[in-house]
Amino acid sequence: MDVVTLVGWALSAVTLGVKVYALGDSVIRPSAAYDAVGRLPKAFWLIVLFLAAGSQVYYAYYVGFPNSWGPILSIAGIVVALVYVFGMRPELIRYSPRKGRGGRSSEGPYGPW
Repeated sequence: MDVVTLVGWALSAVTLGVKVYALGDSVIRPSAAYDAVGRLPKAFWLIVLFLAAGSQVYYAYYVGFPNSWGPILSIAGIVVALVYVFGMRPELIRYSPRKGRGGRSSEGPYGPW
């Protein structure tokens, strides 16, 4: 295996990982958070991120994984995924309900105090 193939594998794996991460994060965020942010609805992000990840998986299957980051759809998909991760996700986190992950809360073992 030469260096170019290794770089292709690395780019494909990283871009696919970012797209799948963005899609998974968009699935778990509530629709109310998208409405509170006031930009694009949850359905838009789910469709676009699914198409981004799906197009790369399609190209990886039919063209080959090391070259699956090259087509224009895949490049546009990573741009969309990065916009979601660095633009939308911080806003969604601010408007998403907290699940009591560490830190102080007013929740007792049987409910609120």
